[in-house]
Amino acid sequence: MSQYYEVDGESVWNPGTLSSTIFLADVRFYEDLLGVPSGLGPMRNDECPVDPPVLGSFVDAVLEWWDRTGSLVIDLLAEGFIATLVTLAEKTGTEARWPERCELFGRADRVRLLVTDLRGAMRA
Repeated sequence: MSQYYEVDGESVWNPGTLSSTIFLADVRFYEDLLGVPSGLGPMRNDECPVDPPVLGSFVDAVLEWWDRTGSLVIDLLAEGFIATLVTLAEKTGTEARWPERCELFGRADRVRLLVTDLRGAMRA
């Protein structure tokens, strides 16, 4: 079984139910942590509406937060989620703005490698 992330009724991602459940749980965690809406609506009837401009702001907020962290544990816990989030944002036409420090220390490059892998795996 799978679920659908949709922009204006058009599917942009169709993950399996477990992948989607874990991803949305992470989204809700970061919404609460940062106090910023994600642009991902509730999952109803295996469909989740996506608001690209709000999603873009959420991605920027997550990346800014991540840029300020200095913990290897947080990096490892967050990188897979961030890669999935950035890839989903790309599929909606939203480009991630990588903070300068992430660029300087190669953190963005590690996540970009994951994004490259995910692009092919995240089918609509």
